[in-house]
Amino acid sequence: MRLYFTEFSPSSGPGGVRPLQFLAMLGSGAIALAMTLLLGTPPLRALAWWLAIVAGEGAVIAINRLYRARPPADSQLRAWALAKAALAALSGLAWSAGQILLPVANDPVSTIMPAWMILTFCAGAIWAGAFYTPALVAMQLCAVLPAALWLEAHGGFDRAVGFCLLASLPMMLAIGRQAARRYRSAVNDKIVIGLLLDQQNAYTRRIEQLSAERGRFFGAAAHDLRQPLHAMGLYLSLLRDNPAPGERENLVDNLAACATSLDAQFNAIMGVQETSALISRAKPEPTALDGLFARLAVQGRPRAAEAHLELRVVPTSLVADVAPDILERVLGNLLSNALRYTQRGGVLIGARRRGDRVAILVADTGVGIPEDRRADVFEDFLQLGNPERNRARGFGLGLGIVKRLCEGMGWGVELRSQVGRGSVFSILAPIARAAPAAAPAAPAATPAAPSLQGRKALIVDDDAGVRDAMQKLLARWGVEAHVCADGDSALEALAAGDSQARWRALIDYRLAGAETGLDLAGKIRARFGERVSCALVTGEVDEDLDQRAAAQDLVILRKPVEPVRLRALLAR
Repeated sequence: MRLYFTEFSPSSGPGGVRPLQFLAMLGSGAIALAMTLLLGTPPLRALAWWLAIVAGEGAVIAINRLYRARPPADSQLRAWALAKAALAALSGLAWSAGQILLPVANDPVSTIMPAWMILTFCAGAIWAGAFYTPALVAMQLCAVLPAALWLEAHGGFDRAVGFCLLASLPMMLAIGRQAARRYRSAVNDKIVIGLLLDQQNAYTRRIEQLSAERGRFFGAAAHDLRQPLHAMGLYLSLLRDNPAPGERENLVDNLAACATSLDAQFNAIMGVQETSALISRAKPEPTALDGLFARLAVQGRPRAAEAHLELRVVPTSLVADVAPDILERVLGNLLSNALRYTQRGGVLIGARRRGDRVAILVADTGVGIPEDRRADVFEDFLQLGNPERNRARGFGLGLGIVKRLCEGMGWGVELRSQVGRGSVFSILAPIARAAPAAAPAAPAATPAAPSLQGRKALIVDDDAGVRDAMQKLLARWGVEAHVCADGDSALEALAAGDSQARWRALIDYRLAGAETGLDLAGKIRARFGERVSCALVTGEVDEDLDQRAAAQDLVILRKPVEPVRLRALLAR
């Protein structure tokens, strides 16, 4: 709308004077002087007409300059547009007055000259004034109609010239309308192109930002993962020197601690990767916050007791419309963070209603966060209170995961903190309009797992180290394990075995070559039926893979597989 009400082209000269306005004032003065000298037009009339032209064009220049100096608000644009149309009409009247003031009696040339000037002016106005149709139409009507009607009233030759002016008016109006359409189309195209360029620039900036974040993330991850690996290499070199039994036991304990640290870091990094999959699978439902808080308290109280902290849960009847597993993970990260950075006092979990949302709070009496660093705490691998990078105090990924999950779910995150007094993290989630679903019945006590003695297992993995470790572990449990490096060997082993025996096949998803564990599981099921139960072992977090495995009724074990989970699977 703003573009169509005013026209300030880049071709404007100093002071907002466009070339056409300059030519109009200069040309009208030259014509007035020529008619005075050559045709006998009275000088005062010619001067009066030229001053009217200058005044009309000057008024247009003035409003243009005023608009540039103080651009009006959108609510004032219509008033400015009307003023611009009125000034255009006055400018047209000034040109039309030339047909009245300039002609000399009984001189056809002096009658034709003003009419020619009017038509020339209207033609130029079409090119220059198409930006705003009402002003263009007002200018053309006021320039042509008064002059034409004046000529029609005199008869004879004057009437013929007046008729020509009237006849040209519809054509000029039609051409002006078409020019306005083209102008509007060009402006719209320019706007669209500008929006597309802005969008492209925004995408480019976002890609650059994501690339930089990805580089920082993997750079920090690589550094942190190499630390325990470096220590493990040193401990292994010491073990090769056949140390004394006591020292050997200490080295093995240190290796186990490094492996535990490495596994924890790996799981934390994979937790970042899993956020997208979690969000895509999220199913918001009415969730009673009281029960969720109770589960968090069960998980957090042992750690709070160990640190001599009080963990309080404020009872609540509020129900949030959330994906409960994602909210529990978000609050679990916040609770873990609060317990880690609180030396005395305690941590509180609660909720309060805030309009159509519920604010879920995790408050602590910890060290607090400086105001200028509150945005930084959501960055990956950043720990304000852990400059020495002590792995026992976490890896700096918890709040980054909180931010990703909340952004993906459309939840707000607020942080209030005071250095030395503590912090309050608030998750703003929609409040539920319906009651939560009934809690499931408590599961029956799980019977003790049967012995694995005599069970048969097929291990398919292209990594020799994994095959060796799995075979030795299963042998210790009494499982008869057959290890294979590829699908063909696995099929041959099953075919050569007892045709009545039941097998549990543990198949790595990424095998050598083009074959995958899903492909091999399909072949095994097609050839050996239900007597071979297949499970997929993978380190990938892929929703599509999960869906394809579920379609084949395959259990998925995520690497690194905990021995207790492996034993539970074999015991089925």
